[in-house]
Amino acid sequence: MTGVRANGSVSTGQKECPFCAETIKAAAIKCRYCGSDLLPPAEEQKDQDVRDEVAAPEEGEASAVDSGADETEMEPQAEVEGEGDFEERTGLAERWLGDGSRVLTAVLGVLLLVAGGLLWLAIDMASNDDVSPSRELTAAGSRAAIMEHSVDLAQTVMSYQAASAEKDIAAAKKLMTPAMQKDYEKTLPGEDKREEQADLGIKVDAEVAPLSEEGAKAAEEGKACVDEDCAASIISATEESAKVLLFVNQSATAPKTKNTVVSPTWEVLTLVKGDGGWLISEMKAAS
Repeated sequence: MTGVRANGSVSTGQKECPFCAETIKAAAIKCRYCGSDLLPPAEEQKDQDVRDEVAAPEEGEASAVDSGADETEMEPQAEVEGEGDFEERTGLAERWLGDGSRVLTAVLGVLLLVAGGLLWLAIDMASNDDVSPSRELTAAGSRAAIMEHSVDLAQTVMSYQAASAEKDIAAAKKLMTPAMQKDYEKTLPGEDKREEQADLGIKVDAEVAPLSEEGAKAAEEGKACVDEDCAASIISATEESAKVLLFVNQSATAPKTKNTVVSPTWEVLTLVKGDGGWLISEMKAAS
């Protein structure tokens, strides 16, 4: 440092007190005139640098201050009605839809759930049929339906009126397979016999016997057995074919001769599933 010369400059080895402006030694840490404490020369320089940095704001800060001032001076713009809501909805849509991959994932997820539900339904329906590994039907409802149908088939095929022979024969053939129709025709009386039977008023009725006493009383009144009260039993049954054993009371009457012939018989019906339902493929007396 320098002291003060005559021309106002500071000479070497001296400095000026920052408090009273008197010239003191450069190494002095206390002014001998005003008694103020002074920093060592090196620390004093650092303190001066810090004060300079604080006093001079950085370029970025100055820009921010200027920008804030400009924003303060700008008049606030009126917000367009609904603009904020639209931007919020748009942001939500972009977050969920993105580039469409989320929509595709959601659609695939729904399709998988639907496919899984349909598969479960198919399995459940198949299990409700109660088909054994040997394909035998074990469901009570399915077996009961087959027995009920076989009763109707047997009573229709084994009944006959000579006066309406052609009509009754045609109705019976609709319930048979082609092979069974040929066997059935062999059991029918010839044309000349039919005319004779028609003159006598011959009528053949076939009724599956009832099992209960109430059913027997109903049969005497001309009523057929009903459902489980019929003497019918399944020998075997699958979804495509079945064999059923029935006890049939077949009676032939001729009003002019007042004769009645009753022929109880056990019949075995073999049924097959056709396009129109169950058909008789074979019918024979039980041995």
